[in-house]
Order: sequence, then structure tokens, then C-alpha cells
Amino acid sequence: MRTKKGLSEEHLAEVRSRILNSTKELLVRYGYKKTTIRRIVERSGVLIGSIYYIFKNKEDIFQTLILEMVQNGIQKIEKRCPDEPPAFRFAAICALELTEMEAASIIRDVYKEGYDSPQVFEHMVNQFVLLAHHVFDGTQFEATDEEYYERVLLIKGAMRACIAELYFDAPHDHAKSRGYLIECVLRLFCVPDMAVRSIRQRIEEREQLWLTIAGELAMRPIGE
Repeated sequence: MRTKKGLSEEHLAEVRSRILNSTKELLVRYGYKKTTIRRIVERSGVLIGSIYYIFKNKEDIFQTLILEMVQNGIQKIEKRCPDEPPAFRFAAICALELTEMEAASIIRDVYKEGYDSPQVFEHMVNQFVLLAHHVFDGTQFEATDEEYYERVLLIKGAMRACIAELYFDAPHDHAKSRGYLIECVLRLFCVPDMAVRSIRQRIEEREQLWLTIAGELAMRPIGE
């Protein structure tokens, strides 16, 4: 099948992947503000007209990249923790994101830009609502779309606060904040107290796994 510009869907997907991976490399090297469309053109070799054919602007590229990384993180956790209950996998995604930002300041800066953008933040909330449906539908913790949205909005707001804390002048125990956030996530989905403590402990025991996955997400090209 061909697009209105006469490009095949396969070629369009390849060009899209080049743009996203070039942007990812630039973000890791320069941060969000210094990653310009001009630099993306130079790095990817994709003409500026083709970039604007696929994406509206730099924010659209950034938003797409963040959401794809979140989706890749979900897939990696489900692959490596297949026997864990749904609540563990959902909370582990939140722990993974925060662990990744604590470990790498440049990744932290990139994500902070996303959380500070109302448009990107809204899309991240919607992405996590879809994740909640995927994880909890058909289980005892299933909820309505509205309930998922309200819970996820609170969770992502709390995660934004955890990110802001990383920039505070006063020293803080970020691991403890992450642990409290995991408990809040689980309780918002009505997980019993005994299970909350057990899941939090197992997530904290696997911190090295989250760091490994975070490294893969940062270094591995989108689409692999």
C-alpha cells in the first residue's frame, strides 16, 4: 500500500524509525532544548519536508518517542516477569521509569520535559490508561475507563513530583519516595495490604533488573 505521497508503508515506517532513533541519540547527547529539527535532519539524513510529513513538530516527535519507550518497557517487563501478578507488572513499570531517571541525569531531563508539557503529559496518562486496561481487565481489579483515568492521573502526578524531587537542593531518599509511590499505585487499584508489602519488596529486590532494562531502552534502537 502507498501513501498519498506515493511512498510505500514499509518505506514510511523505515523513515519514521530513522527520525525517532536519530532524535533519541540527540536527546541523550544534547538534551531536549538543544535537539533541534535541523540537528534531526543532519543526523537522520531525512529531508525536512519528509519529517514534517510524518510529524507535526519537534514536540510530536518527542511525544512519539517517549510513548514508544514506555511501550517497549511494558513489553520487556511482561517478558521477564511473566509469572508475576498484574498489580506487580503495573507497579514495576512505574518503578522502572523512576529508576531510569534516577540513574541517568540526561534521561531525567528528557522525561522532565515530557512531564512539563501538558500535551505530552496527557498522552502519557492515556497510554497508562490503556496499560491499566491491558493489565487489569478480566481480573478482580478491573475498573471502568473513568476509574482507570482518575487513578492513572493521580499516579502520573505523583511520578511528576518524584521527578521534581530529583532537582531539589536538599538531600532526599529517592528510593524511599519510589517505594511510597509503588504502595500508592497498588492501593489505588485496591490491592490488599499484605499483597502491597510483598509486591513492594519484590520490586525493590529487582532494582538491578530495572536498571538493566533502563539501559536497554536508552541504548537500543526503536523498533528492535
